[in-house]
Amino acid sequence: MSVISASLAIAEGDYAWTGTMELADPASFQRIRIDDPVTLELGGETFQMMVDNKTLSRDGVSRPRLTVSLISPTARFAAPRATPMERTWDAAIHALDAAEEAVGEAIQWDLVDWIIPAGRLAVYDAAPLDVVRTIAEAAGGVLETTPGGVLRVRHRFPVAVPQWGRITPDHILTDAADNLSCRESHRARHRVNLVTVRGWLPSGGHLSAEVDRREDGLNRGRTSFHSGGTAHLLVNHGPETTIQGITASAGTLLSNADQSFTVTEDVTLDGTNTATLSQPAQSIQSVIWLGNDLGALNLAPDGMTLLASRSGVAVARVTFSVRTRPWRLSAPTQVAGLDSFPVQVRITGMSGDSVGDGEIVCQRGDGEFPGEDISDPLLATTEAKLSRGRAEIDAGEDLQEVSLTCVHRPGVSPGQIIEIHDALMGRSWRGKVTGVTHEAIGSRITTSLEVQRVPTRS
Repeated sequence: MSVISASLAIAEGDYAWTGTMELADPASFQRIRIDDPVTLELGGETFQMMVDNKTLSRDGVSRPRLTVSLISPTARFAAPRATPMERTWDAAIHALDAAEEAVGEAIQWDLVDWIIPAGRLAVYDAAPLDVVRTIAEAAGGVLETTPGGVLRVRHRFPVAVPQWGRITPDHILTDAADNLSCRESHRARHRVNLVTVRGWLPSGGHLSAEVDRREDGLNRGRTSFHSGGTAHLLVNHGPETTIQGITASAGTLLSNADQSFTVTEDVTLDGTNTATLSQPAQSIQSVIWLGNDLGALNLAPDGMTLLASRSGVAVARVTFSVRTRPWRLSAPTQVAGLDSFPVQVRITGMSGDSVGDGEIVCQRGDGEFPGEDISDPLLATTEAKLSRGRAEIDAGEDLQEVSLTCVHRPGVSPGQIIEIHDALMGRSWRGKVTGVTHEAIGSRITTSLEVQRVPTRS
């Protein structure tokens, strides 16, 4: 197969390499089918690709232009090629394991790997690649594909911005041997050097009590009681809470057999994918979306948090089953000579919840430029939250955009640190690669790079 020209490119945030190749032979063009594997070698670097599309164009009697569009083979995990998934990970799982389960193959994982607790990762009508991207972005990562066709998850800033000048760069480009052209620009950025990162804080430590107000309940709908009478209380507790004691300021308390019944209530989702029930549930019986439909609504292990498949603004009418411990309060006929008096009931419990406060503050320097608070239900460890926080702060640095073209540079990829010797400006500088384009026309191959650098202060 004779190739007249070819180009391949990838940008930070794009999961795959994409490109085109122009063929000289109509017979080879006709034999090619969509999704056929293609091995393309540019300047000694091998790219595993697949055919994404093909175009034939001809003007009059001139030679037809035969163009084949290429994409990394990992496109088979994205829409429209992939079958949408609907799944909840009911057991705790490492982030890497969950991502690899979604796509069914190994991933080059260059990001913190943390444990996602049971029930927090749930997807509905999502492509496998969407699942991997969701996990990666939670901890400040991006999803890419290597030239060899392997999915890669890396930190958006593999090296923190303040460390760029202290490491060995991945590539060094000089005016004498490499640089062909350069264009610099600057855009105003929203500076960020302080962010609050919250993970999902389970409410397994829930403990509450209320008078049984149910019309068909133990009090038959009554909410006020006479002295010398009996009032029934319902004590609700989460799956990780044990009741240590219950005492009353007057009268006696006796425990009754557990009660099981159903409750219906409306819950709201305010631009998120989580909502909270008023009390722990045993199971969800039914869900009716009153307007926007955010997909499947799953109950988290704490029994109170609901996880929707998508984020949005919505109201759901949820019917769920509860199991509660009733207590019978027998009040005395008089207290201190009074036949009308209040009674206080105190319940104590102990929670096995070891998650902590679920929140950390990430700061660089004086912290005078706070960013928006970050909340993500997948972030359950301090290490994962720190990774996300650093990504947001690095992205909030005052970085300058530079576009440059050089002679072909194999092995360069987004996220790498390059050093540029700029004779025109009389200085050297470093930056992070955010985009790569290789272009071959005949035997001439050039590489174009998009780079973020820290501006030089005069």
